[in-house]
Amino acid sequence: MDYNEWGTEYLNEANRIKERLTPLRRQARQAGNQEAAGLYRRIALLNDMYLDCLHTGRYLVGIGAKR
Repeated sequence: MDYNEWGTEYLNEANRIKERLTPLRRQARQAGNQEAAGLYRRIALLNDMYLDCLHTGRYLVGIGAKR
């Protein structure tokens, strides 16, 4: 597997995570206090995962472009 392919997989995963965040944010806004708190913790965790995948994917694609 080359860096471009590997990076693209990371970027695709970042997009899947981002798509999952949108309905969770909507659900958290409509939830009660305790449920919303749990949802916001989940959103924060997924957002961290999204950013990790996004930055790693961009980095790997960048390495692949230099080769």
